[in-house]
Amino acid sequence: MKNLIKIRNLHLAGLQRIVAVSLIIGLFVASCEDQYVPQLDSKYDNVLVVDGMITNAQPPYTVKLSLSANVQWPEYIALSGYGVTILDNLGNVEVLSESEPGVYITSPNGIRGIVGRKYKITLQSPDGKTYGSEYEELKDPVGIQSVYAELEYKQSNSEPMEVPGYQFYVDTYTAETDSAYILWSMDETFKYESDYLIHYLYDGVLHVFRNSDSLKTCWKSEKVYPFFVESTSGLSEPRFTRYPLHFVSTKTRELSIRYSLFINQYTINENAYRFWHGIKEQNTGSGELYARLPYQLRGNIYNTNDKNELVLGFFMVAGVSQKRIFVNRPDPPVKMYYPVCKLGITDYEDYKWMFLGGSPADWPLYVTEDAGGARALPNQECINCTLSGGTLEKPDFWED
Repeated sequence: MKNLIKIRNLHLAGLQRIVAVSLIIGLFVASCEDQYVPQLDSKYDNVLVVDGMITNAQPPYTVKLSLSANVQWPEYIALSGYGVTILDNLGNVEVLSESEPGVYITSPNGIRGIVGRKYKITLQSPDGKTYGSEYEELKDPVGIQSVYAELEYKQSNSEPMEVPGYQFYVDTYTAETDSAYILWSMDETFKYESDYLIHYLYDGVLHVFRNSDSLKTCWKSEKVYPFFVESTSGLSEPRFTRYPLHFVSTKTRELSIRYSLFINQYTINENAYRFWHGIKEQNTGSGELYARLPYQLRGNIYNTNDKNELVLGFFMVAGVSQKRIFVNRPDPPVKMYYPVCKLGITDYEDYKWMFLGGSPADWPLYVTEDAGGARALPNQECINCTLSGGTLEKPDFWED
């Protein structure tokens, strides 16, 4: 019976890898410190959260609207049916379209962020409430001079030994003013492979699987956390050199074949800097517990008729400079520490049990063979790369 239950749940293995990201009040950042779980007042529940921006990059631009949820049981609650408008100080206006629940986008040929112009957002709720921001100037972006990766060894919270990986660094050009405010956010894409070839497919009947490697290679794209925010104030020169960004270790498959990091370098105003710096401070600390207790961070959105209403999030107006970098799997003798699937006795036994139970909801199931020709039904993530969250389609920007 236990084996039959395992068979029925194999196709769900990929879903168990999905992580829900909450847009409540900040970003949940991995840290070496023990976390402090605050007891927040219920007034922070069911609060409007705004997450959007306009930049000098090519549109469309996106605005996401949601409701905050309890920090201990976070969930993403999308807000549909809002009227969302972006305006500039020259009279240009665009009403955004709702592409999916809570996600509002501009047209690719619509309003465009221009350096030196000022922009704001307005929101009209289905029940008649009006929200908005003040006009903010789109800053001339500080450029990215270079992005590069260096092989380094670092300890992790779960592993006392030093593990190799790539540390990414950025060098910026010199800012035009002594006090420039920079925010870096990143997206990663990596190529990876499942561990086994598919020899048979079972859908109630066992079939020979002709294209044994058709589910072997995937690409996966994810948002990188945390973000980084800095000011050039106090520097001898208003630029950053060898600023450390993301570190990718060999404990996952991200570096198993080829990896790409896309860097967005936003030049923001002082208000945005204070907001995002506050987000960073309330989610990271030093010592055994967080040095600071979480505190309320109001963004730049307010109820136009009731400024006492709590609204979370930020509509960012920023100049952006972007750059992508690719790195390959580290050369030997660098050791890779990510787990590799290995066939065990239960995988061979499950192949036999496969014919005695299951339903169309469980199918298809994929079967592999070992070097001796013995058939096994492994964890399906080990044989179907899409169950680890990736896609079979190579991204347009990918360079092999």
